Amino acid sequence: METNVTIISTNINLGLLDKYKDYYIIDNNFTYEELLEKKKIVFFNVLNNLDDEKLTKLFEFLNSNNMLYVNISNNMETSLYTKYLIIYDKNKILIEGKTLDVLKEEKLLKRLGLKLPFMVELSILLKDYGLINELYLKKENLVGALWK
Repeated sequence: METNVTIISTNINLGLLDKYKDYYIIDNNFTYEELLEKKKIVFFNVLNNLDDEKLTKLFEFLNSNNMLYVNISNNMETSLYTKYLIIYDKNKILIEGKTLDVLKEEKLLKRLGLKLPFMVELSILLKDYGLINELYLKKENLVGALWK
């Protein structure tokens, strides 16, 4: 069972929670105090409406407090905040691994109807044109690589 992971699913269902029975499911109105009390957390498709700044702050908080968390979502952008990614479809795991390695499986993701996060898609295009040598998950890192 992986923790501190994002699970992207094209068919989000409660069966995804079976492996995380001792985790607390967070709803849309969570507080940082509530997170600290629970220690083991599942975000079940609730992070989609947070902007980059709030997501960054949330995951920095979770990591700095050594919390165990699982982000279950249908939004590929949220996968950029965890180091491990699982792609789940029709009640089975199709691919899993380090987030960047999974995101490199562009053909599989597109076949599933999943759109790559914008920064990854842009990195792939810039890499194809020889402007950069690797994929970047964060805008700041990509900008730094372009204007060294």
